[in-house]
This record gives sequence, C-alpha cells and structure tokens, in this order.
Amino acid sequence: MTEISFAPLLPLWSLFSLAGIVCVLTVLSIRKKQRGAILRLLGAILVLLALSVPQITRTDTRQEKDIAFILNDTSTSQFLADRRAQGQQALEKLKTDASVYQDLEVRTIDLAPQPDEDKSGTRIINRIKQALGTIDPERYAGSVLITDGQIHDLKDASNLPGPLHVLITGSKKDKDRRIEIVDAPRYAIVGKPVFLRVRVLDNAQPNAKAPLFLLHENGKKQRFTPTEDGVQETVYIADHAGRQELLLETPSLENELSLNNNKVALSINGVRDRLRVLLVSGQPHQGQRTWRNILRSDPAVDLVHFTILRPSEKEDFTPLNELSLIAFPVRELFEEKLNDFDLIIFDRYYRHNVLNESYFQNIVRYVEKGGALLISAGPDFAGARSLAQTGLKTVLPALPNGRIQDDTPYRLQKTELGKRHPITTQLSSPQKDWGRWMRIVNSQNISGQTILQSEDQQPLLVVDRIQQGRVAMLLSDHLWLWARGFDGGGPHNALVRNLVHWLMKEPELEENTLSLRQKDEQTIEIIRHSLTPENPPVQITFPDGTQQNVTLTAQGKGIFKQQLNAPQMGIYHAEDTTHRTTLIKGSLNPKELEDPRASETLIGPLAEKLGGSLHWLEDGMPMLQRVSVKSETVGRNWIGLPKRHKESVLGIKRSNLVPLWMILMGAAAFWCLAWWRESR
Repeated sequence: MTEISFAPLLPLWSLFSLAGIVCVLTVLSIRKKQRGAILRLLGAILVLLALSVPQITRTDTRQEKDIAFILNDTSTSQFLADRRAQGQQALEKLKTDASVYQDLEVRTIDLAPQPDEDKSGTRIINRIKQALGTIDPERYAGSVLITDGQIHDLKDASNLPGPLHVLITGSKKDKDRRIEIVDAPRYAIVGKPVFLRVRVLDNAQPNAKAPLFLLHENGKKQRFTPTEDGVQETVYIADHAGRQELLLETPSLENELSLNNNKVALSINGVRDRLRVLLVSGQPHQGQRTWRNILRSDPAVDLVHFTILRPSEKEDFTPLNELSLIAFPVRELFEEKLNDFDLIIFDRYYRHNVLNESYFQNIVRYVEKGGALLISAGPDFAGARSLAQTGLKTVLPALPNGRIQDDTPYRLQKTELGKRHPITTQLSSPQKDWGRWMRIVNSQNISGQTILQSEDQQPLLVVDRIQQGRVAMLLSDHLWLWARGFDGGGPHNALVRNLVHWLMKEPELEENTLSLRQKDEQTIEIIRHSLTPENPPVQITFPDGTQQNVTLTAQGKGIFKQQLNAPQMGIYHAEDTTHRTTLIKGSLNPKELEDPRASETLIGPLAEKLGGSLHWLEDGMPMLQRVSVKSETVGRNWIGLPKRHKESVLGIKRSNLVPLWMILMGAAAFWCLAWWRESR
C-alpha cells in the first residue's frame, strides 16, 4: 500500500504564517499591477513545499491465515461403543477438507480426561476459552467440536465468539439403565438399622420394577423393595465399625450402552455409639484393677463392672440390713439387657449359685447370634467349679485338663499362627523384651486358634469364631504383672485393645482379609492378610469389565502384596477363593457416566446461538467450507468457517516525493523569471 505524507521542517503554525504572508504580498503585488507577481508566488509556493517535505510512504503487508479449532472429546464417555472410532474418522475428514484452503490454519485440541473429571465431568467450554486466549481475535474463524454431547460446563459459555459447529458421536438409539441414589446416610451406628432409598432409571425414566440388589462386603445379596412413590428402599445394618464399601447393582438392558452405571458404590462409615462392656469378676484379685483401668481409659467404652464379694452360698450370718453390698442384678443383666452389651468379660469367675444354668445358655445364644465373650482364667478354671462345667462349655475354645503351672516363670511366645495374626503382629515391642508370667492353666481340646503360648508350648491365648460371634480365652490371670512392670513389663494395653477390637470385628484386626488400596493416580495395591502360607491368585475385574489374574508376593507376618497398573476410573473388584473386596477409584459415582447416552439437548442450543450447526455423525459427515464474513455458516451437508482477511504489517518505507534540491532550483527559476519580467 502506497500513500503520500508530509514531514515539515518547521512547526505547522510557522508554515501557515509564512503562507499567509506570501498570500498578502501576492495580493498587494497584483493590485499594484506589478509584473512577475505570479512567478514570485510560484517560487514561494515551492519554498513552502520544500519546508513541508512531501514523502511517499510504502507499507509492506501480508495476508494472515485464519485460525480454526477442532476440539476432539476423548473423555471417558467417548470410549463407549464405537464413539472413539467415529470421532477419529471425523477428525481426519476435517483435516483433509481444511488442507485445501491455504488461508486457513487448523489447530487440534484433544480434550483428554482431567484429574477431577469424575467429580466435575467434561469441561469443554473452558478449554475453548483457553485456546482463544492464545490467538488474535481478528483471525478466529470458528470451532468444530466432536463430542457425544455430555458437557458439564455450559454455564461458562457467556461471551463466547462463534461460529461453533458440533459433530455428535454415538447413536440416537442409545439405551442405558442407571442407578440414582435418593437417600443414603454417610454414617451408621453399628447394630442399628438405616434406610437406603434408590431409584432405577431406564433411559432417564424411573422404573420401580427393575430388580435392584445391595451387595454386602461378605458377598451377601439383599434385594430392594419398591415403594408407592417409585423409589426402592431397603434396610442396612452395619456389623462393624469403620468404612464399609457397599455395591448397588441392577441387571442390564438388552444392548445397553454401558454397564458401568448399573453398579453404584456406596460408602458408609460404621461408628459405635458406645462400646458397652460387662466385666464380671468372680472374686477380688490383683489383676482385677488392671482390666478395669484398661477398659476405662477408653472414653468410647461404657463399662459395667461387678465383683462378687459375697456369693449366695457363703454363710456368715450377717443380717441383710447391715450389709453395704448391693445385690448382683442377675436377671436384669443376663436376661433382660444381655443383648445390649457388645462384650462380656468373665475375669476369674467360677461357678456358684449367682448364675444358674439358664443364664449360661442365654450367653451361649448371645455369642452364636454375634456377641463377643472374653474369658480371663485363673486357678478356679481348672477346678470342679470351672466355667467349663457350665453350658458355656459348648462355646469355649479350650477346656482345662485339671493342672495348673504356677511354680516356674515363663516368657510368652507367639505361635506360628500368632506370627501372622493381627492381634499379636501389631504389638509394637519385641517379644524378647516381654516380662515373665508365673501362672498358666493347662488346657486340652483346643478348638480355636492359639496365638500365644508359654515356652513349653502350653496354650495361653486362644481365639475362636462361634457361628456369628467370637470368643477369646486368656489362660492366665497374670496380665497385671506387665501392668506393674515386673521383669520389664510388656504391651498389656496393646494386647487387650487388639483383643477387644478383634472381638468387635474391627476390619484392621481381621486375620483373613483381602483389600484394595489406591497407591497413586495410576496404581492400585492388592493386599491379602492370611493365617496360612497359601497364596491363590486374585482375580481383578476392571471398571470396563475386563479381568486379570494377579499373583501376590509374600511380605512376611501373613501379608501378601502386589501393585497393579490401573489408570481407569470406576469400580475395581478383587476376588480369591474365599474373599472379595471393592475399590472405588475416583469419585464414588462419576459424573461423566451418570447418563452416558449421546445427546444434543445440552450443546444444541449453544451451537445455534453462536451461529453454528449440529450434525449427528451417524447421519453422515458434513463438508467443511470457507464462506465470507456476511454469508451463512450453516448448511444441510456442510459447515462454514468465515474468511476474516486479517493483514499484518511487515514494514514501512518512506522516501521524499521530490528531491529538495529540485524544488529549490524550481523556486530559483521562477524568481529569476520574475526578475527578468520586471526588468523589461
């Protein structure tokens, strides 16, 4: 581009003043009819022109290419059915069409899953705005979006320039069934019922008749019951404290698009309102205070402690109105309120007339239905009035053989099972530093698991499962020696705490478990705790339904581990011959898969508002064309990107229109002619 400009040597006011003076003098000369006035005027004009310095400005410009964006949605929902292939074919076709136009630059953006996609969904609008911030707005020709229509940041679409063309992957006939949680508590008190309310949606329409099941951690299936309002509900009772991963599942539809949302994970944290413990001491002894101090040190424990100081068979002829002792509330504790206790402890209790046989039978039923019983045995356990001579005999994991060893100190040792059992493996201090005990009740007919023993392999701590309940026996009453620091003491607090937690079915104290743990964003860890050295392979089911058998590596203390690459978000299942567990990687219920059906409902209005169009790829791929700025950008089988014709300046070159010496010579020539004219 060429144009004429001026670069005056004097200020403009000076040039205008000189021009005015020249005009006045010229007018006066003409009025006086002086010869050569016009020639002098022409010479003055040339001098003023020289002072204005006329120049030619030449601007060197270049036509800039317009920029268009192709945004390819590769989020989780795009991997369903053949959407990924559809999107890739459309992308290649767009690139081919765009390559014909030399004035168009196409930039491709892959909208890969973000770290928080499971919570926030697919965010495309923000990515478009980020891309627009990197270019000159005058070069923007538009965007083409390849997606299934599941976009979750449309609220941020204000002030977005157009046009925006949308190519929808998937099929208009997609079918999907999903589970929607209506009401589910995050916490549940152990042993107390909570209600779960859930809805099944078939293609976004409620279906109260669809089968719906609650899958417990132990593999038990529980069916939901439909209600009048179309919601299905069931009752769940947490049987232990800690986090509990539950699974809701419903059968799939025929040719259903995705099975991922046919299963929904539900996390409920089991909490104990208060741990109610009944401690019954058969007679006062030095270890009695140790049990009471350990249990009362835990603020979550409600301890009811009775010591039988005056059994009914004792005859001392003291009048009842002179006794300060209270009567043992036998009927209230062992008949009316027995099931209110979480744990019953008999500390050196022996059989007498306080508890009759019917109460012992109540305790047996209490254990079989899920209760916990702990026996701390003393010398009386080996005698004729032993608890082994009552109805409790059927649930005791060890029976006395009538002998008591109390003349030789011994150190406690872990058995082979004890080296793998969580009750004893989690004891912090090494067993070589444990202090010695003095007494042990010899036993026989061991039906449970012996995890602690004496140096001559006499069982000391035996645990057992009785139907739904648990029983533990400590075959010595010398725990108090550790509490007093005798011979260096020992981990009495940790031992009792672990023992009680095992009896309460706390997950971290379970001896045979299989668990999954997320190690980082790409890796999960498989952990098995087992009392046996057997190591069967673990079958892992990935969120997409694929399966893989994994062999774990022994780590010692009954622990087997293995890491596994697991980049997918969703629900992972692990199962061996006896156990199964679940891990939710990412959100419990990913937003991306709430409704994975391809849809134009969300993105369609925005494309129309921005002057773009929407096309289903199953109906055919539209052609890419360039159009003028004022033309339509929408066609039946084509999409248009406007031509912006943006130019950029490469450089500017200036030169004088006429050389100054030539102007001055012309002025001198006019003045010479004027002098010659006047001289005649």
